[in-house]
Amino acid sequence: MPTVVEKKLRQSDCFKLLAACFYEPDREMFLQERLCDNLVSLFSSCGYVPAAEAARTMLVALSELSDDELKVEYARLFVGPFELVAPPYGSVYLEEKKRLMGDSTVAVQKMYQEAGLSLDVKEAPDHIALELEFMHYLCLAESEAGAKRQRKEAQRLNKMQTEFMTRLLGPWIPPFCENIRQGTDNGFYLNLADCLEGFIQEIILLHHPVS
Repeated sequence: MPTVVEKKLRQSDCFKLLAACFYEPDREMFLQERLCDNLVSLFSSCGYVPAAEAARTMLVALSELSDDELKVEYARLFVGPFELVAPPYGSVYLEEKKRLMGDSTVAVQKMYQEAGLSLDVKEAPDHIALELEFMHYLCLAESEAGAKRQRKEAQRLNKMQTEFMTRLLGPWIPPFCENIRQGTDNGFYLNLADCLEGFIQEIILLHHPVS
């Protein structure tokens, strides 16, 4: 059984690898870095069975698709230039008028600042990859604090994760993933949607366990 610190570190790695899946794909790099294999291993070690199965199927799809097929579908789903099939921005799902850069985006930016981070990227702060990377950062920092027996700091970081996950990230993952599933027959992105949603459900349960 992994220790609490070890499991938190593995969760951090899961967030990091999932974030990589939502940048423009590079098939050869994904294969060389064993992206899907590592996701399978991490999810399995944490007991996240549905996410691990989806990651296995992602690997099969990755072996069958070309780099161009991945890039074209990524752009169609998440970039444009036409109407996005699955907009990768939290505000689209959290704001009443589905607008970009809304109040929820400001709230995300504020949490980054509270954690001591500043963004120097072209994307909006609530892009899925950035939010996943933020959770990676918080989980990694908590694991390091736990390893050093800095209990108060670990608790502070865990509280930030709970707030971010339950208020700003978790609520928009199901509709975002459903948009992907409804909008593509690409095996890599279909299973990425299942992988992401399955993992986020597990993390939400950790922060709000069912009594």
